Amino acid sequence: MRVLLSLIISLCISPANADQFKIPYHGDSANSPTATWSPENKDDSGVSNNFLNGAPEEGGKVQKDGELWVETIKPDGTTGPIPFVVLMHGRMGMSSLTSDWAHKLAKTLNTEGIGVMVVDSYTTRKVEKSCGPPDLHWGRRRVNDAYSALDYLVEKKLASEASIMGQSNGGLTTMVAISKQEDQRKNKFVAGFSVVPQCSYPSVRGSDFYAPLILFTGEKDDANSPKNCVELSKKKRKTPVQVVIYKDADHGFMEDYKARTMYGYTDSHGKVHNWTLSYNRRADTNMMHSIVSAIKNKTFMRGNELR
Repeated sequence: MRVLLSLIISLCISPANADQFKIPYHGDSANSPTATWSPENKDDSGVSNNFLNGAPEEGGKVQKDGELWVETIKPDGTTGPIPFVVLMHGRMGMSSLTSDWAHKLAKTLNTEGIGVMVVDSYTTRKVEKSCGPPDLHWGRRRVNDAYSALDYLVEKKLASEASIMGQSNGGLTTMVAISKQEDQRKNKFVAGFSVVPQCSYPSVRGSDFYAPLILFTGEKDDANSPKNCVELSKKKRKTPVQVVIYKDADHGFMEDYKARTMYGYTDSHGKVHNWTLSYNRRADTNMMHSIVSAIKNKTFMRGNELR
């Protein structure tokens, strides 16, 4: 029922050049251990080649192979390979709000001759959401999803090159996907754009990256603190890493929707963590301009900047 509803919503708002279908999941990372999820290894079990790896959100099921729903949204009149962005959703999955955001983003990129492939990591896994405390497990698990999408775009000669972009947990996936330990992949991303990501994990904050990376975050993000991303940007790396912090922006600055407070999680001390989400048109517009400019001009900066 959830899949059908998602499809109906997307079909109602999708442009004529959008196409939804399933692609095969490729679990082919050379770095993946075989351990399934347990409370003791809930982060490390995310580095897995299994399609299902026993996480609570999957009902504890383990399965090697699977398929992923994706949607390609291309500029009208596309006849050959073009630049693409592989888009990774956050921990709420492909909700109607996320679908609206993805199509709005695709419309902007399509105008500049850039295609978008939206990857749904949850529906075929029968995962409703993975909300709660910061979750490195799903940030790692979805790296193979991103490369499955990239491989498809290359094999079908749809993409001349591809960047990866993700929101929240998808932003964490973006950083892990272009980290140096993934540079053995057959096909590689040319850049990463990480939106309101979780930068608190030392293994991520200290990573080197094989491609340029821009992180976009909000000064008032109470879900994923921008301070951790600033620390990430201070490490010296061969490839450029930039953190853009938007004044007066919070975790939902890119979603054109009414301001609201969302329940995040209750920690081990019983404290409730709520997240503020509100649209910031200035930040959203500037972010999209920056992404288009980086893709088209191949220009990337270093350090951090408050805008």
